[in-house]
Amino acid sequence: MSQDQEQTNNLLGIGFILLACLTMTISALLIRSIGKDLGSFEVVLIRCSFTLFYVLILNARLGAALFTSPRPLLLIIRSVILSIIVLGNFYAIVHLPLVQVTALQFTKPLFLVVLAALFLSEKIRLPRTLATLCGFIGIVIILQPGAETHPAQVIALAAAISMALIAVITKKMTKDHSTNTLVFYGNLFIILVCIGPTIAYWQTPSLVQLAMIAGLGLSAYLGQVCMVQAYRYGEATVVTPFEYVRIIFIAIAAFLIFSEIPDNWTVLGAVIICASTLFIALREARKKRQAKTL
Repeated sequence: MSQDQEQTNNLLGIGFILLACLTMTISALLIRSIGKDLGSFEVVLIRCSFTLFYVLILNARLGAALFTSPRPLLLIIRSVILSIIVLGNFYAIVHLPLVQVTALQFTKPLFLVVLAALFLSEKIRLPRTLATLCGFIGIVIILQPGAETHPAQVIALAAAISMALIAVITKKMTKDHSTNTLVFYGNLFIILVCIGPTIAYWQTPSLVQLAMIAGLGLSAYLGQVCMVQAYRYGEATVVTPFEYVRIIFIAIAAFLIFSEIPDNWTVLGAVIICASTLFIALREARKKRQAKTL
């Protein structure tokens, strides 16, 4: 198979994106199960330690290249933002209904539009503006401002904003950094952040809990790899819609394992957010494809 054929193998891309959805769902289930008994910092530290171990073992052939960064300051900034994302999402998954957390995670493209307009002076045309506004309406519906807002909802939104920020930074850094270098230093920084609180509130995990955390580290790593591979092989306009299968996986798993049934407002808000962000993603992919043909 030629390189061009590999790059347009949409069936393979869809397969990878579905695997990514599955591994992310498994990660959420493991976080919810472990997070009820152990402290967030402790679990995140052990999870990142396992991920670091996987990166080192699977990429030993890279040698010193794995640890090399031409832009260490930007690498540190990215690692700080990543720590907010990981710890924020962990806290939200433990304390909020899983469908609600997943829907709020899907708001990342909405914040990307805002960041592009504010900091990159990108011209945002009417269709994307309307889609973004609809997406924010979906957020308001889920949060229900008239009702009591849980701190985890605010933290989940902060994590979504951070995900938008890190997407912009990562796109710049992948030009001169390998993915594994970014994963290595990101997890190393999170470990350093978590060491203090973990020592202060240490609870010795059981062998079963350690096995679950090891599985969490592996599922998180595989989720990132599958996501990258999905967009490497498949066209964005084909692959992107399948990202939203994750909310179906999450809804089914949360019902079967935790007996969670999302309320009507969460379902309505999730549908609006998914529709808005899907429209934005497909429109951007189509624009890029048209630009390549010119």
